[in-house]
Amino acid sequence: MKISDLLRLSFNNLKRRKGRTFLTVLGVVIGTCSIVLMVSIGVALEKSYDEMLQGWGDLTAIEVYKYGSSTDNDVKLTDAVVDSFLELPNVTVATPVYSPSVSLQVVSGNNDKYQAYAQIKAMRKSAIEAYGYEIVEGTMPSEHEKSFTVLFGEDYAYEFQNTKKKNNNYVSKYDVDADGNPPDPFVDPMHDKFYIVAKGWEEDSKEYRVQLNVSGRVKGDYSKGYETVYGMIMDIEDVIAIEKEYNKLNNIKTDKNKERTYTDAIVKVNDMKNVEDVERAIKAMGFETYSMSSTRDELKKETRIIEMILGGLGGIAMLVSAISIANTMTMAIYERTKEIGVMKVLGCELRDIKNMFLSEAAFIGFLGGATGLAISLAISKLLNTIAGSMMGGTKMSVIPPWLAIFSLCFATLVGIISGYIPAVRAVKITALSAIRHE
Repeated sequence: MKISDLLRLSFNNLKRRKGRTFLTVLGVVIGTCSIVLMVSIGVALEKSYDEMLQGWGDLTAIEVYKYGSSTDNDVKLTDAVVDSFLELPNVTVATPVYSPSVSLQVVSGNNDKYQAYAQIKAMRKSAIEAYGYEIVEGTMPSEHEKSFTVLFGEDYAYEFQNTKKKNNNYVSKYDVDADGNPPDPFVDPMHDKFYIVAKGWEEDSKEYRVQLNVSGRVKGDYSKGYETVYGMIMDIEDVIAIEKEYNKLNNIKTDKNKERTYTDAIVKVNDMKNVEDVERAIKAMGFETYSMSSTRDELKKETRIIEMILGGLGGIAMLVSAISIANTMTMAIYERTKEIGVMKVLGCELRDIKNMFLSEAAFIGFLGGATGLAISLAISKLLNTIAGSMMGGTKMSVIPPWLAIFSLCFATLVGIISGYIPAVRAVKITALSAIRHE
């Protein structure tokens, strides 16, 4: 029997018993809706956790630490080691982070009228753009740009104080006017001249200063770091050069042959799914690490448990629908016993008889799954509309493509499994007893 003939025959048989078919399909619809909506709530919860963690920090970034050394042969965080991080699979950026050992200030105006502490994140210039900072004004510093190029945080200009005033020597961006506009800061980051001044902790130490070249301002994003808001970003070599000149000016002796070591580094991975593997490899090299991955894994475990519980509740409804399908197919066989006998007498193959009943059961499962999925999508949209208006855009239900495909396949499979035993029973009925059946 051709597949097209089999499907047409199955559809016509179901059509003959519309009331029973409708009630059976309705059971599958309820079961499918229960599973899809329950799991979609868990998926939405997992997505909301990811969005929350994204606000806390970069999910693809790994912070590498090395504080002190337990032995003389202990591994150190050097430039060569940081370069080796780049050779790890899926790593896109690796840079040391340097903390200045001298006090640094940024000054501007006549007689250094405006001053602010230099809260610097010093990293490799080649890594600044790759790290994902977003420019709101100006441009990114290029590899071939002149020395002492700096990116200001979006609101770093508000850190400057007017040292010539005793009172109200700060301007706050939150002191808005009647129209909601913030006041202008004392300095203009893109047009004023700025100098960075290295000062020692001793009163008799000599100052070293150099003019900064402000390339631009980065968008404030605490998930990427405090420096994007109230700090500044510089090339690590420029910061070290300032320290060297300050030490030279103050006759501070340093060991030139000593290999440069760091306490911190940043590694970025191409996808948050690969963070755990990269973090494991770095730890194996003898370093401590921190990423949002561990926090995310714990939250994912919780959401998996929630999804299993919610999916289990939906599965109970689907189990009831499976029993309903089995009952419907059993009754269909009982009512069509003579028809089965006639088919056998006419020489119909047993396989075709079994496939006919299996296709009817599969048709019930597929029709119920498709209808249930459509209703689930509508309910999900309604829930998200209500949640969006009440909770600022938060989604209560998310139905990803894999869940939609799974629900259709699962409902169809439930129909086939539920109809298998009745179909086998139909095959075992003898032609003689089927014809004699009243």
